[in-house]
Amino acid sequence: MRGRAEIIFELPDSEVVLNALKPELDDDLHRGRVEIRAANNGLLLTVEGDDVVSLRAALNTWLRLVRICVEMIEI
Repeated sequence: MRGRAEIIFELPDSEVVLNALKPELDDDLHRGRVEIRAANNGLLLTVEGDDVVSLRAALNTWLRLVRICVEMIEI
């Protein structure tokens, strides 16, 4: 069972976060795909997984990465 999630982050510094995360997109996900792009004063994160377990794992990773970027900007 494939899964897909789209999350919109409303961020004032979305371009900074996007540029910080771009290198992470080069990492190969064995059972999923990730796309992140600028969208309406924020970021659109799209995560697809070949199954629910891989979708959850990828979401956990990418939500954590976005949170870390935002926290580093706030410092």
